[in-house]
Amino acid sequence: MLKTINLKIIAWSEPVNRSLRIFSYLLALTAIFSLVTEYGFYISSNWQSRLARLDILILFFFVLQFLIKTVFTQGRLSFLKRHWFETLLIIVIIVRTIFLINVLGMAAISRFITGVDVGVITKLTIASAQIIIVLSLISGSLRLNRKIAALKFHPAQTLLLSFLIVIIAGAIFLLLPKATAPGKELNVLDAFFTSTSAVCVTGLIVVDTGSHFSYFGQMIILILIQIGGLGIMTLSSFLALFFGRGMAVKERVLMQEMLNIDRLGMIGRSLRLAVSLTFLFEAAGAFLLFFSWNRPEWSFFERIYHSIFHSVSAFCNAGFSLNPDSFAGFSQNYAVMTVIMVLIVVGGMGFIVLMNIGGIHIRPLHGRKIVRRWSVQTKLVVLITTILLVSGMILLLFTQHFSGSPFNRFMQALFSSVTARTAGFNTVDFSTFGVPAALLIIVLMFIGASPGSTGGGIKTTTVGVLFASLVSIITGKSRIVLFRKSISYTVLNRALVVFAFSIMVISVSTFLLTITEHAPLINIFFEEVSAFATVGLSRGLTPNLSEWGRVIIILSMFIGRIGALTLAFAITAPKERLRIEYPQEKSVMVG
Repeated sequence: MLKTINLKIIAWSEPVNRSLRIFSYLLALTAIFSLVTEYGFYISSNWQSRLARLDILILFFFVLQFLIKTVFTQGRLSFLKRHWFETLLIIVIIVRTIFLINVLGMAAISRFITGVDVGVITKLTIASAQIIIVLSLISGSLRLNRKIAALKFHPAQTLLLSFLIVIIAGAIFLLLPKATAPGKELNVLDAFFTSTSAVCVTGLIVVDTGSHFSYFGQMIILILIQIGGLGIMTLSSFLALFFGRGMAVKERVLMQEMLNIDRLGMIGRSLRLAVSLTFLFEAAGAFLLFFSWNRPEWSFFERIYHSIFHSVSAFCNAGFSLNPDSFAGFSQNYAVMTVIMVLIVVGGMGFIVLMNIGGIHIRPLHGRKIVRRWSVQTKLVVLITTILLVSGMILLLFTQHFSGSPFNRFMQALFSSVTARTAGFNTVDFSTFGVPAALLIIVLMFIGASPGSTGGGIKTTTVGVLFASLVSIITGKSRIVLFRKSISYTVLNRALVVFAFSIMVISVSTFLLTITEHAPLINIFFEEVSAFATVGLSRGLTPNLSEWGRVIIILSMFIGRIGALTLAFAITAPKERLRIEYPQEKSVMVG
């Protein structure tokens, strides 16, 4: 009898699972509709009660379809282990339901479902149900990550597409009525501008973040910043590992291209470390900021909220601030300035470099002796970063007047040098900077942060390789050498492409902006470099940009975030072709 039942279950498993997949998609769409309607629109109390009942019904059907899927699946124990997170959610829902029935009774539950007495179910229960729905949606959406990775796209095209999808989704959410503060409005172009600036971790704004957006809108921006800082494919792949879904070979190859990791077996560990380091530094930054604010008028919640928002924004080098003057109001609060600067520098170092500095890659040598070795990239990043920060601070002290005590001038110059490295915060008004100081900031913005980090620019390693090649040419050497290591000419060619492409994009965009905008050239040039390098510093031009000017800046931010090589690979989509060798020509004169 039992064998016959199992055979029948096996025979029905495929059509049942196919039907359940369709049902789960419909259930997910219903859940999204419910959550977006409740939190994105101003609705009546009657609609709120209807949506509350809908959320409870969604949970019920979520449990039902999971139990049916478990019954009609071969190897039920392994299925439950693979889907441990959904299993845990089901247990939580069942336990919570039993608790409610014991406390309220079936009659009260029935009155809630039929709509006779909605108040019997507390807000906490509804909120818990919605949290579980969101978690189940995140877990279910990971299947999309595998489907995207399975498409016959070049990794560069996948990366470009993922950023584009998140930008569009972010703009749609920002257009919801509840995303803006009461009495405020946001048009479609400004929504796309804000979403692009957040996903590309730039920080240029056309409306004030703290006053124009509601808490809901600010949370959308914060989520977009976090996604943009880590990368949507990086974050989704990490969640796939966390939820026990694993990663297919093609997904690992895709992440290997994006993270620039040599060994395929290191992908999982590198992903976990990258995301863990991000959350660790952001949590530490928020904790320190909480005790550093000098705003006694802020409530306990406001201190926590400001701490979390600015810590995430600083580590991701986003430059978004809830303060209308960024950090100008904290120019005398050196504790806040120090925490923000540390977060900016660490976030701009790159995850691989942070792991290397932290001694995560340790190689045992000579038996038991353990030696920590920094890679050439780590040494180059640390050296160039230090040179840029120190030289930028010194030159700013000579080219720009900062008010206050000598220590205050030192801190203002240091903060300005640090924030120009793609962060976008400011403690002084950059529109007051003279041309020499503005040009210095432009150079720092153009170079930017390091590869594999949350920052933009052409990257410190690009500058290091170009300088090393220049030294090799001048000294008559046939090889490029860095820290007693020979650098491949392929690396040099990539550095040259990045540099040349960046100059071309900035030049064309600046030319177009001179046509669309009526502003001094230094302001236009400053704004364009800030957008392309995803910095977010402004001399006051961005809020006054014309519609065409905003489109140009949006494109600059997007191109700058995905990078020159990524865009080139996405457009050309290199395929396997017959390799042809042409005769070498040495008569071309250069210089």
